[in-house]
Amino acid sequence: MAAIIFDFDGTIADSFDYVTGFLAGTLGREPLNDKQKRELKGLSMAAMARRMGYGWWRLPWLLIKGRRRMGQVITSVQPFDGIPDVIEKLHAEGHELFVVSSNSVQNIHAFLHHHKLHTYFLEVYGGIGLFGKAPALRRLLKEQNVKPAGSVYIGDELRDVEAAKSIKLPVVAVAWGFARPDDLEDLGPLALAQKPADLLAVLENI
Repeated sequence: MAAIIFDFDGTIADSFDYVTGFLAGTLGREPLNDKQKRELKGLSMAAMARRMGYGWWRLPWLLIKGRRRMGQVITSVQPFDGIPDVIEKLHAEGHELFVVSSNSVQNIHAFLHHHKLHTYFLEVYGGIGLFGKAPALRRLLKEQNVKPAGSVYIGDELRDVEAAKSIKLPVVAVAWGFARPDDLEDLGPLALAQKPADLLAVLENI
C-alpha cells in the first residue's frame, strides 16, 4: 500500500455531537434532543446547517467559526471505538498514513496528540474548504510522491467518495460517520466498512 489517507471528522473522530451542538448553539437554540439528532444523522455539516435554517452564504463562515470553537473542546472529542487499534496496526504493517480534512491542522494535531496517535501519521493536510478535497488529495499525492494506484482514501461523506473518484484515487467509505451507508454505496466506493475493524480486511483486499 503506497499510502492510506484518512478523513478526520466522522472517520477518525466522533464529532457528530460537537457539530450538532455547535450549530444549535450558534442559532441560540437549546441543545438538540435525541430525536432531533436522529433526524440530522446522515447529513454533512453543510446539509445539517441548511436543514436547521442557515443560508448557504453562511456556510464558509460557519466552517471557520466551527473550527475555531472546536479547538477549545478538541480534547473532549473521542475517536470511534476501534479506530486507534486500526491505525496502530496499519502503521506497524509499514503503511504510510496521512490525514486530509476540512478541520484545521491545529485541531487535528491536538486530537492526535491527546489520544497518542500523532506518531502514526506522516503528515496532516487540514483546513480544506467545503468543496475542495480533490485538489488537496492531488497535492498530497504530488508532495509525498505517491501514486493513486495502491493508495486509498478512507472517508465517511459523499464528497469524500466523489473527490477521490474524480482523481482516480481508490476510496473506501465508512458507515459510522455522517453520511448514510446506502447513499455512500450508491456512489460506488471500492468497499463500505461497517465498523472500524472491517478496515483491516478491506485494505488487505485492495
